[in-house]
Amino acid sequence: MKRIVSAAVIPLLALTAGCATKTFVQEQTAPLADRLGGLEKRLSTIEAQVAELAKRPVVSPADLDAAKRESADARAQAQQAAQSAQGSVGAATAAAGRSEAAASRAEAAATRAEGAAQQAENAAGKSVKAFELQQKK
Repeated sequence: MKRIVSAAVIPLLALTAGCATKTFVQEQTAPLADRLGGLEKRLSTIEAQVAELAKRPVVSPADLDAAKRESADARAQAQQAAQSAQGSVGAATAAAGRSEAAASRAEAAATRAEGAAQQAENAAGKSVKAFELQQKK
């Protein structure tokens, strides 16, 4: 009988000694659950960033080279326009100098014309006096 009791008691003791309680399991898995939650948040953030990067257009080296060429062409055109503008400024300055010279010549001619008109008036006045004196005689 001792053998039967010990054969029944030993497996019961083995079963009860090996079982874990609910709180023990929760204590052991809580840090793991927290760590998994943090990792899931990081993973979702990284997935969102990858999705955002996937939406951006991909620039190839050929596109970059084309943009550089267009930039160089635009710079060359801007330099040509600047040189043309400088030439235009020079031409405008020369034209302004010529127009100022012409204006000063016109002013001198007007002054001479005023002098000639004054002389003509004086001569006309003398002629009138001479005519009056002739009439009185």
